[in-house]
Amino acid sequence: MTPNDRPTWARRLQAEREARAWSKKEMARQLQAAAGHQHGAIDSLARQIREWEKGRHFPRDWASAYASAFAIPVEQLFAPDLDDVSPLTMLLQRPAITSPTTTAPRLGIDHVEALLARLYRFDDAFGGNELVSLIADQVNHATALLAEPTLPSVEQRLHAALAGLTQMAGWLSIDANQHSAASRHLAATVYAAHEADDTALAAHAMGYMSLHALYRDQPRRALSLADTAAALANGAATPRTRAVLHTRVARAHARLGEDDACRRQLDLSQAAYADREADGEPHWTTYVTDIEVTAQAGACYLDLQRPREAITTLTSAVELVESTAPDHVRDLAHYKTRLATAYLLDGDLEAAVSTAVEANSLAVQIGSARVGERFRELIDKMRPFDSPLVQHLVESISAE
Repeated sequence: MTPNDRPTWARRLQAEREARAWSKKEMARQLQAAAGHQHGAIDSLARQIREWEKGRHFPRDWASAYASAFAIPVEQLFAPDLDDVSPLTMLLQRPAITSPTTTAPRLGIDHVEALLARLYRFDDAFGGNELVSLIADQVNHATALLAEPTLPSVEQRLHAALAGLTQMAGWLSIDANQHSAASRHLAATVYAAHEADDTALAAHAMGYMSLHALYRDQPRRALSLADTAAALANGAATPRTRAVLHTRVARAHARLGEDDACRRQLDLSQAAYADREADGEPHWTTYVTDIEVTAQAGACYLDLQRPREAITTLTSAVELVESTAPDHVRDLAHYKTRLATAYLLDGDLEAAVSTAVEANSLAVQIGSARVGERFRELIDKMRPFDSPLVQHLVESISAE
């Protein structure tokens, strides 16, 4: 049986475990905790988990425990086909987050943390337009939990989870072009992260604030925020966090036309990313990969009016997505839009149009106002060209 021949439920069990960065032994401990009893040794259960994830046996006696550990209804977790229940529907049909009670004091926070783990995965496949209202509701639920009397350890977990939710809400609001909401959510992230004593997360949220300012054409504000974030993270953040914050500084310098300063920050980003380790990174840095670092460099070269460098780098980013993460449709649409813009800047109208066609075919599959806006900006730059290629592209888009 090849990996793709496994039953859907087996692949889903592995994906849900890996989304939480749980080893098989940790999964075994979570299952025993969910079942409310010890049932065999951890090592033995971990071996069973390996067999279940290969699809060789069905975890009949542990199905309910799996559902509890992942906070996903049994009928959804073990649905026979991924098409039976879309990921977005699964999110919308989650059990409601409830307030802690004396009989189940951890129910609320467990649901918040489980939902957040799933959102980190689904953000790669869906645009902000689809997820932003959902996560805003969950932010309200999580905030309400903080009003309930609880243990200090649980309160810190709640602040950490709330910081994660508001950061995700801020990013999705940016992607949906809901600027006021983005500012509100990211400010709440910085506060909640400090309450959770997580300086790195506060710095990371400020990095998003910088990106938000850049999208609103405020490069000086973007640079100030990014510099502050990078300084805050210095010595207190993981390599991936530092890597992405250096790209935020680089993006601001690029928008200001400051070539040398931008390149220094890109070098620092690469150096930080090279120091990364497999373990020890928080969930909210999972998007910081070779793809992200490469794509951000490409965006910098585009802003610096260096089309040849932008084309080379963005082509690499597109190839990385297509070969390693083809389900990241939003990123692929965005990078191809940038690549088409670079071709246009380089004077290669034919390549710009053909790449724009590819970008548009991807963009219509997702709900991202941000990507849509970038694509419209590209089309506006193309309109002055008296070319049948451009005319056909504009007409085909208008007919959609």
